[in-house]
Amino acid sequence: MFLKFGYLSSSQLLQTLHKNEAAIWQDNVDPDSMTYEELLELGETVGTQNRGLSQELISVLPISKYKRSFFSKRKSRSERCVICQMEYKRGDRQITLPCKHIYHAGCGTRWLSINKACPICYTVVFGDASKH
Repeated sequence: MFLKFGYLSSSQLLQTLHKNEAAIWQDNVDPDSMTYEELLELGETVGTQNRGLSQELISVLPISKYKRSFFSKRKSRSERCVICQMEYKRGDRQITLPCKHIYHAGCGTRWLSINKACPICYTVVFGDASKH
């Protein structure tokens, strides 16, 4: 639910957030004019929930080493990590998601720490299991 407000002082905004417990998007709130305490309270009210997967869940995903197919003479998009856009090199560690998309292990781990879904097909990696 999104609410729209007129011009509010930072304390009025915080009171409104506490009352409604809803996400508020407001173009006219200037965080530079808020005190440190007000910013902390705003962070606690809005929340700082991580939307990604836990390191424990990420560590379950298979890691392999890249080796180019002997029969592959032409480079294709499938030989490039779509997260960093770098070509895979022999020996690079790769992470494979359940949807079968593959990324550099470091890129995939960083991505999944802030996102629960594959960057190509948007399939949620562990579905409801990521909530536990």
